[in-house]
Amino acid sequence: MTYQGVNKLKKDWVIYMGYMGLFSILNMILAAHAHKRVNGKQASERTAEAAGEALRAIFGLLVELGYRLEDPRNIGEKHIKALCVEWHRRNRAPKTIQGYLSHLRIFCGWIGKKGLVKDAYYYLPDVPREDLHVTTVAKRSKSWAEVGIDVGAKVAEAMALDWRFGLMIMVQVAFGLRLMEVLQMQPWKCDKGDKFAAYKTKGGRPRDIDIDTPVQRAVMDFVKSRIGKKEYLGWSVKKDGSAGSLAYSRGHYYYLMGKIGINKVMAEVTGHGLRAQFAENAALLRDLIPPTLGGPPGQMPREDLDLTRLQVSELLGHARKSITGAYYGSFGRETKLGSPGRAQEVIERCLAMIGADRMHPIANDRLTQCVCLNAELMAIQVYDDPRKVQVLWEHHSRRHGVEWIPPTSGSNLAALEAAAISLLRAAG
Repeated sequence: MTYQGVNKLKKDWVIYMGYMGLFSILNMILAAHAHKRVNGKQASERTAEAAGEALRAIFGLLVELGYRLEDPRNIGEKHIKALCVEWHRRNRAPKTIQGYLSHLRIFCGWIGKKGLVKDAYYYLPDVPREDLHVTTVAKRSKSWAEVGIDVGAKVAEAMALDWRFGLMIMVQVAFGLRLMEVLQMQPWKCDKGDKFAAYKTKGGRPRDIDIDTPVQRAVMDFVKSRIGKKEYLGWSVKKDGSAGSLAYSRGHYYYLMGKIGINKVMAEVTGHGLRAQFAENAALLRDLIPPTLGGPPGQMPREDLDLTRLQVSELLGHARKSITGAYYGSFGRETKLGSPGRAQEVIERCLAMIGADRMHPIANDRLTQCVCLNAELMAIQVYDDPRKVQVLWEHHSRRHGVEWIPPTSGSNLAALEAAAISLLRAAG
């Protein structure tokens, strides 16, 4: 080996040892602090894991950029600026940059450097502020149904792979649970008749979810028929027969999602999109069309709108009505009621484009329900073939993972209009 080669090996060894020392100290700091929240309360295992993953990625990037930090506690403003510049160069989303800075801010609080981490604007003064602005309001639907995924078919595919996984998707569609809530749920304990009681929740806030539809009731009963009375829905046993942890269940869930083609790369949606779909469905059941489904402002008086948003928010486990914007968009500040002829015009346009090739006879068990739906349309001066109305309602039903969901005893106009908007969008 040449003299230069020996020197390079020595240099690489020094860098490697420094890298190992950096992460050894970082792991000790994480062990001491990551399981405790800023408010002093105990943090969940997932929160601690997320902090560890983010901080290791941050300090790993600093090493990649050539900074030889032997101790993570030596981090300074120049390092944070370099990180922000690199994140922006790599086209990281503003929300991603904000998330990393948030983890760094907490870390700096642990090591006695509170106040060191500023906003992204401070480190990137030449970048237009609007390019760094973070918005949590959904601009388009995150739901599976609105990107053209047949939810019922995906449930069947999931059941064929792993029946527990299939049940998890059914529960997410029906009740909008977070992943960790799904994995830790005990179906028999959750069933309170007309309510689904979510216990293992984010932040430890139990909530009751209304069982509004026969489909939700059927899902609850089916899951209970497959799971023991004291059993959790997550995998308690691995394929090799050893005990399965919560972390294993979480990883296996993501692995199986990939197997059925559900991730941001392959499908533009994730498993969390079923929670957004539940939020949209919950709004439709309350006669409100979410903005992500084409719903305009002025559908109902502002007081009624705010109440409906709050009700949906509480079903999702939140206390603020504004959080619904992250799931199905913003209605804006418009308080003026919209045109009463809006639904009529949209539904008529949609029905007009439904050809004979898409229509089929109405089954006897659907006949009365189709008549009721048709009567609602006639009340807004829409007159057309009931078989076309059946096509419209089938499209809406697939949002619930079934071919047909019985209409509610109240108004179904919002669901019909949303289905019409969706079919018109799909037709271009």
